[in-house]
Amino acid sequence: MPHASSKLLWLLFLAYFTFGMITNVLGVVIPEVIRDYHLSLFVAGILAFAFFVAYGLFSIPTGLLMDRLGAKPLIVGGLSLMAAGCVGVSLARNYPLMVAMIFAVGVGVTMLQTAGNPLIQLLDRPENFHRNLTLTIGFCGIGAFCGPFVLAFVTGSGRPWQSLYLLFAALCAVEVGAMGLADFPARAADAAAQIRLDQIRGLLLHPIVITYTLGVFFYVGAEVGTASWIVKFLERIHGVAATVSNVHATSFFEKVLPSLPALTVALFWGLQGTGRLVSGPALNRLGSRRILRLYSFLALACLLLATFGSRNLSVIGFMACGFFTSVLITLLFSGTINTFTVNQGSVSGILCTASIGAAIVPPLVGLAGDHFGMRAAMLIPAFCFAYVFGLSLLGKAKYE
Repeated sequence: MPHASSKLLWLLFLAYFTFGMITNVLGVVIPEVIRDYHLSLFVAGILAFAFFVAYGLFSIPTGLLMDRLGAKPLIVGGLSLMAAGCVGVSLARNYPLMVAMIFAVGVGVTMLQTAGNPLIQLLDRPENFHRNLTLTIGFCGIGAFCGPFVLAFVTGSGRPWQSLYLLFAALCAVEVGAMGLADFPARAADAAAQIRLDQIRGLLLHPIVITYTLGVFFYVGAEVGTASWIVKFLERIHGVAATVSNVHATSFFEKVLPSLPALTVALFWGLQGTGRLVSGPALNRLGSRRILRLYSFLALACLLLATFGSRNLSVIGFMACGFFTSVLITLLFSGTINTFTVNQGSVSGILCTASIGAAIVPPLVGLAGDHFGMRAAMLIPAFCFAYVFGLSLLGKAKYE
């Protein structure tokens, strides 16, 4: 790998680490937002809606811009928008403005990821693409794991939780400068690979596209709908404090140690990242379809254990659920795309748009929690996992 390409790959690792922190710390921030703005669970869930609706609205347009402009303008622009949005969150003094700034961050993350994933393929030999993409996603998982600890350190230092977003903005600003100075590989636009709207209209009627797009919708809804409400679930059902005060902590370890609910969220994401790195041998031995069946069933079982078990079983169930979600989205994507020999870019664009499920399900979980309690609310992501499990049994996508 050339030195310039190696440097750019490491910059992408850092960018994905940052967006992993920004994306997945929302589940720990929501209790702070509820307290500061006196919100219901449903209204607080609009934060996740604002962030993830950007994926549904901007995935295909960003893909079209990628074909026209290349990766560098989108990555620099996406990181700039993330930085501006994070500054806006830190300064927002009312909830609607905060929602708007979170939406801006979501658009920036969509731009970064849409341009970043294909760029990774150009930075090394083709046979190393899967390894490099796995490493990149792994850095995203590390960021997701670190987010709650960074928040605990910020609040433990006597600063308001909003200061966390100033730190995120500073990281993004550094990355904007580094990406702006970096040399990007040239890539000629391939008209045959571009997303075309006429193709999309035809594919939307294909049974496999319909069923697996719903699978992606329900999967991302289940993942975010679970992780976003772990803290409030443990607080309301088991009486575990959502936040702890580390202001008087005497050691660095005590300052960064979050509450048990926040630690559970961190390990949900951390074990998900671990699962992506260690599930390769199982995939090779059992095959993709069997792993999809096994992991989707175990994710559902662990969520039900967390929902109806004791406090300790709930914590263990949520953490284990994160591990078994690790390869589900990859298998849903790969099985669908492998089914088609043409129009794979269009199929990928449709599947990416289905990520809007992460915007729809969390507010519904919050609404159910307001009216029926958090145990009943968690049956919504359980239903979503059940659909994925059913799809693993009955779906017709091509794996082996």
